[in-house]
Amino acid sequence: PGTFSLEDLSNTAKAMVSDGMSDAECVRRLQRGETDAFEFLVRRHEKTIFNLVYRMLGDYDEAAEISQEVFLSAFRAVGQFRGDANFSTWLYRIALNHASTRRKTLGIRQRRIMSIENADPLSDPQPGPSDVLEKKEIRERVQSALNQLDPEDAEVILLRDLQDIPYDEVARVLEIPVGTVKSRLHRARRALKSRLASYFCAGRKAV
Repeated sequence: PGTFSLEDLSNTAKAMVSDGMSDAECVRRLQRGETDAFEFLVRRHEKTIFNLVYRMLGDYDEAAEISQEVFLSAFRAVGQFRGDANFSTWLYRIALNHASTRRKTLGIRQRRIMSIENADPLSDPQPGPSDVLEKKEIRERVQSALNQLDPEDAEVILLRDLQDIPYDEVARVLEIPVGTVKSRLHRARRALKSRLASYFCAGRKAV
């Protein structure tokens, strides 16, 4: 496992991708010792996991390192996966645990903030220089505000609003009732809005 790399995906894994094999089947194969099946799971989920960790930490290099650790942990623990939840739900939980631990270690509130790439899927395909700078600044402000939230508020915002994960799956990832997800999300959105209010108010006054 120590030599595992996200970039080192075999032709067998690529064939599994083209065949559209389910996560559950890949896990069953992996538990039988077919390690190529895990490469397929990495290919399917690496972007989602990286984005989740990146948004939790706000730092590209840290997110890349933690994403590697997430998949290594999943590989080592896959024998314990019973299929009670989706593989993606289990993987999200591992990712949040790793990211939360690293966030505490880094003292995220005092660190330099990195912008989130591709956070605005509805952006102009050919934006002008001023639009690019404005969107970059907005991403940085949102990331900074996220970093200031309590970890459990940041997690629910990331999963529901930024990753667009359904409420019931968010509940399974966080291991809380759906009603708690909704109430926590309401609280988190208010906290995020409060931290962004001064920036957007200043922007309106400058127009």
